Amino acid sequence: MKRYLICLAMLAVPAGAQQLTAEEVLQKLRSSYTALKAVHLVAERQETTYGGRMATSASECELAAKSGNRFLARVKYPSEEAIEVSDGSNIWRALSSKKQFTKVDAAALDEDRDEEDNAKTAERDLHGLMESIMLGHFLALAKTAQDPVIVKEEDFKLGKEKLRGYLIRARTAGTEHDLLVDKQRFVVLHYKQKAETADGKVEITLKMKLIELNQEVGDALFAFEPKQGWSESETLLLPGERRVTLTGERASNFTLKTLDGERVSLEGLHGKVVVLDFWATWCGPCRAELPTIEKLRVEFADAVQFYGVNDEAPAKVKKFVAEHHMELPVLLDGDHKVHWSYGIHAIPVLFVIGRDGVIRQQFLGDRGESALRKAIRSVVQAE
Repeated sequence: MKRYLICLAMLAVPAGAQQLTAEEVLQKLRSSYTALKAVHLVAERQETTYGGRMATSASECELAAKSGNRFLARVKYPSEEAIEVSDGSNIWRALSSKKQFTKVDAAALDEDRDEEDNAKTAERDLHGLMESIMLGHFLALAKTAQDPVIVKEEDFKLGKEKLRGYLIRARTAGTEHDLLVDKQRFVVLHYKQKAETADGKVEITLKMKLIELNQEVGDALFAFEPKQGWSESETLLLPGERRVTLTGERASNFTLKTLDGERVSLEGLHGKVVVLDFWATWCGPCRAELPTIEKLRVEFADAVQFYGVNDEAPAKVKKFVAEHHMELPVLLDGDHKVHWSYGIHAIPVLFVIGRDGVIRQQFLGDRGESALRKAIRSVVQAE
């Protein structure tokens, strides 16, 4: 797969160099990242949303890459860990919660896709996601940052090493950025982003725990060995990834609470046809379609279990449901884990899951009543 990496040697800062401007520091940052031939980064990432209520998600991100299409991408949440590893010949993908892994031939995978397909895949697989978070975002920011200034020089502790960096403050449309850039290697040590969204303020921080460049990156990172008791699966959707369709794949199990506090697990619904509708109160197409979903829920009441899945604050959802007299059961996914596991990056999205737990139909975006009715009926009648 084609990636941001891998090129040639790092740039060095000559001794006694004159004080740099913020623009010059950002230019050196871009040069450093684009000139790497190998990299290994580990960082703590935290995202906090301030809206009707404060919500925080924390994760540990890891990215390693080396010539020969070798890479490691890993993200660890409090209750989940996902890994994607390539040794250049094979690509392994693993998910701790399922105790499952997949293995594919890396060369064959690339041969089966054209360049455009590879680019799209890079945008939505875990490797591409980690590259975007830990490299690509800073490359783009170094180019597009407006009015950057060096606020001060600041110390940073990386493991047992004490580093000195330039603290640069800049902005893009509606967003403020603080970057602490290592004075010697011109890589980001600490990053903070503050942005305004429709749902309130969002603050993202990224703090580096490990930085290894070029010769420091060992080959052992690009090997994978499944843990004892793990099983091999045909496909896996990892947190944060995007897929065009999940039709034909087994639906990821989950347990969520309804607005009334009732716990619902997908596993507990095995043997029933289930419709999951991912929606939000702020989503115009979602709101427009809810009456159709309610109509079909009543129509198929004896054969299908309908649920809406919403990741907003419970108070906001309860108010909306009351005002619109909704009877569709709503499952609350406040930490976004179910959204991640189903690859939701835009809404509305609707899944029709068969009695065997396999996704039989999937709809993205606007869809008509007749098309939904036909899809649901086909699943009910086929089983």
